[in-house]
Amino acid sequence: MNKAELNQLLEFLTVPTGELQVILYACFKEQVTKKLDIRADDLPPIKQLFIDSVINMVINKDDFSVIPLSSADERGKCFYQYDLELPKELVALQAVIGNDQIEVFSFQNDTFVDIDALVVVLADDNNEISIYKKLSPIEILGRGGYMLWKSNQRLERFEEQLLRISPSFQVLNVRGQVIILNLDTIERSFGFHDVIKREAKIGLEAIREKSIVSNIDTLEELVVNISFARKLTRIARCSPVIKNNIPNANIITFSRAHPAIKNKMRYTVDGSQFTLDTNISKDLFLKLLNDDFLTSELTRLYYESLAKDNVGNESE
Repeated sequence: MNKAELNQLLEFLTVPTGELQVILYACFKEQVTKKLDIRADDLPPIKQLFIDSVINMVINKDDFSVIPLSSADERGKCFYQYDLELPKELVALQAVIGNDQIEVFSFQNDTFVDIDALVVVLADDNNEISIYKKLSPIEILGRGGYMLWKSNQRLERFEEQLLRISPSFQVLNVRGQVIILNLDTIERSFGFHDVIKREAKIGLEAIREKSIVSNIDTLEELVVNISFARKLTRIARCSPVIKNNIPNANIITFSRAHPAIKNKMRYTVDGSQFTLDTNISKDLFLKLLNDDFLTSELTRLYYESLAKDNVGNESE
């Protein structure tokens, strides 16, 4: 999915077929989801709040692109299409759609302070999206502390809990595709680090199968480092070098010649494998497998690039 396709899937929010409706669900830490029973007169402003939020946070971001989450790197201005194992916390994004059997939130059994996130569904006659909104501490009033409110001309204690609904959100589900807006939030939640580490081990295994590193154990030790593990995840899913089965000899020859790498890598005595004995060499090796070192055919200048859009061979 690219940004233009994402925008097209969201067009119904401004030109709906039939009436556009909004439904809110509360998600609890135990992966329990309950529907919020909101007075009908209060739904239109909530609906408009999230329509405006999707427009401002997604549709109007003309300079943003959509890339697979597995290829996430340090570049900015990206939305991330989830292509890894979906955390159980995000299953509710799809599970609530069209589900009339979900229990209703009850003040007899439930409290605001136990709500971990909200799922907001916006739907017309033919389309729907669901939004995941992780609640921050300031959005549940009454969760600790001591609150006062106006009572005539004095202040007195306010003992109820309040749920504040703000327009921000972190995840969008459209046509079964989960789009991450805020990568930092995801990395702090949902056991995402465990997902990345599992994917990193797949990337590590791909490197092992190529037999191009003499001391593969030095890479294994770094899987616990989430920044390094993300780079290995890119190897598992996206490495052009591995996908195209580039021979080891070609990779090593390239590393000896490219100005950004040569003299920074070490090799076995027979020159058939890399020996990764520094953090710099490990980082350069992963960049090498991701084909980050480019050469301009026009100027013959050398570049390092994270973003690489394949234009293919086009004929007139």
